Amino acid sequence: MKLFWIPLVLGVMALACTGSSTHMQIIDQPVYVCPTATPRATDTPAPTSTPPLMYLTPSGFVTLTALLGCIWDGVACATNTPIPGGLYSTPGYLVPGATSTPRPTTTPYPTPTPFVIRPPEDFHVGDAVYTGGFVSSVNVRLRLLNILTLPASPSPTGTPRSLARWDIEIKNVGASAYEVFPAGQMYISAVMTSTGEVTGVWGASRDAAVESELLAPLEAVSLSAGETRTFQLAAYIPSGTPSRFAYALDPTTRPTPAAPGVPGTNLLTWDNTVNTTCAGELSEPPVLPTPF
Repeated sequence: MKLFWIPLVLGVMALACTGSSTHMQIIDQPVYVCPTATPRATDTPAPTSTPPLMYLTPSGFVTLTALLGCIWDGVACATNTPIPGGLYSTPGYLVPGATSTPRPTTTPYPTPTPFVIRPPEDFHVGDAVYTGGFVSSVNVRLRLLNILTLPASPSPTGTPRSLARWDIEIKNVGASAYEVFPAGQMYISAVMTSTGEVTGVWGASRDAAVESELLAPLEAVSLSAGETRTFQLAAYIPSGTPSRFAYALDPTTRPTPAAPGVPGTNLLTWDNTVNTTCAGELSEPPVLPTPF
């Protein structure tokens, strides 16, 4: 692993000296929850059709027996004319229609488990990642945005290198202040070069910020409840493209075993790809699953 230690990490130490560790430290697991993982509509089976009643016509008509020597005029009879009319041995009646076989009942779609990303899986560029609010008093939302790779001047030893620029948006969605030094807590942990991916710690630096024409200072700040800020950072990397980013949610604790250059623990990591499975925003305050 290649290591590029930067003096900016000392800013975390300075912040620790001036602020409260409980306002810097997040030990809860970061999580991304897809806001569009709603159940599909349950299939409603077609109702059973009920046909109308069927009328069976009468059958077995029988003429009435003639009355000899009579002419029937409705009152009296005088010749051999049959009595008009007759009767049916089977009168007409109604019967139910043919029984309809109902369509089979469709099994409803199961309620889906919401799409969730948790460590050790990497998050994606643009994902709204929430963390804190369970064990930690601090509760924030972080979002990696606007990654650029630019040509850079050679290193002091003449080695070719690239310049990476990115934004980290942080919103305090809790009630406690969040004391943060993004330039000291965030770094590039993998770079895709022409010969493959290399891993290391490439942190933000003032020189990289100046060369990439970033004007905002690299500073430690305290975000009040509800406050959102976007921090612009830049770092020198080997010639290539940044493929993975990391952010130390707990800058007050050193990694065990020791990992030189890594500015803390409870690492939140992003892959430099777009989330193609889900997009959108949770309403805030978000309802989040309990961390593992």
